[in-house]
Amino acid sequence: MHITIFVYGTWGDIRPHVVLGRALQENGHEVQVVAAQTYETWVRERGLGFYPLSLDMNIFAKENAEIMEKSIFQQLRMIRQEMPTVFTQMGLETLEATRNSDVLITVEFGLGLLIDILRVNDIKPILINPAPLNPTKEFTTAMPPAPNWFPFPKWYNRASYTILRRITWSVLGKARSNIAKQLGVPKSTFKDYQALLDKTPALTSVSKSVVQPRPDDWAEHFQITGYLIDDDPEWTPPQPLVDFLNTGEPPVYIGFGSMPDGNPETTTQIILDAVKQSGKRAIILKGWAGLDADDAPDNVYFLDYAPHSWLFPKMAAVIHHGGSGTTASGLRAGVPTTIVPHNGDQPYWGRRLQELGVGTAPIPRKKLNSDNLSEAINILTSESTLRANAQALSKKIEAEDGLTEAMYWTQKFLAKIDT
Repeated sequence: MHITIFVYGTWGDIRPHVVLGRALQENGHEVQVVAAQTYETWVRERGLGFYPLSLDMNIFAKENAEIMEKSIFQQLRMIRQEMPTVFTQMGLETLEATRNSDVLITVEFGLGLLIDILRVNDIKPILINPAPLNPTKEFTTAMPPAPNWFPFPKWYNRASYTILRRITWSVLGKARSNIAKQLGVPKSTFKDYQALLDKTPALTSVSKSVVQPRPDDWAEHFQITGYLIDDDPEWTPPQPLVDFLNTGEPPVYIGFGSMPDGNPETTTQIILDAVKQSGKRAIILKGWAGLDADDAPDNVYFLDYAPHSWLFPKMAAVIHHGGSGTTASGLRAGVPTTIVPHNGDQPYWGRRLQELGVGTAPIPRKKLNSDNLSEAINILTSESTLRANAQALSKKIEAEDGLTEAMYWTQKFLAKIDT
């Protein structure tokens, strides 16, 4: 089969998709990735085909960092106003990229954009979700949980997924209308989208020890596979980083990855003040937030890049934004975690790690200050139960084989599509 993988997001999004794509190609399928041109060399080095998108969501995020300071409703309004042209072009380029494809692998958001293109090109979708997004009465993910006083929590949990789908559908509405108009086809409806999501096979690429147990009300074509791991074993650390790690106790990692920041100087100062109050050493990732300082104290190292698989096991604890990939790396490393959620499924991961006993209560990004960050650092580095729980969970994750599980189910789905 000819399989296209559509990825519109960051490194954390593309890596697990490519891991699965390589395994599928090794099993005789022809696989190409449709993504921003930034990733082309990396993808082609891994033997997969590539079709570049001319627009890059990463650049949009960096150029509009102030969006992170706005409320969720303001963010959605801004996306609806600013992004239709970008999304429309992504869709039309994917239309051309998938002319000969049989299957499209993407995430739910991608399905919401490309629904009419799938229809025109007669392509069957498979979803790879970085968090559990299939409706269940057992828990919420992207929506906050029901308050304790709410009399119908199971109803609320299941309804939260419909609300999320409705938001996705609305955000993409103008772009989808543009695409349908250019295709000369009737626009799909929200009912069509709901029906497609309910019947589309979906793999949640998360450890079964982290999202457990698998919800009883999921159909068989909704499965949890385990993490799809992509490490970088050939990476060589810079000598200043090695020297810093060797000159004292294990530091705490603090970084917000691909999350932009409209006021990086203020955020940097909050982190530096918190580290000073805690009396600990810290490695601070510069990241898309642009965290940096010319006069960093001796107990702080500002990091450009290091693979999580190499760095995190050397940390006393990790504090990050809660992206699914970064969360997976922290759990694999067996170190306690505090999540500073910015958006999306990140609040869910903050809650989940606290429930598992491997992390503190999450600190919402807009409530981050030197006092609550310092308190989190002290808890992470002093409570032995957190570390013991994190190490025990790490061993369970290590015993899993997410790729084999994902391949089993994907091949099963493909066999049904081929009949």
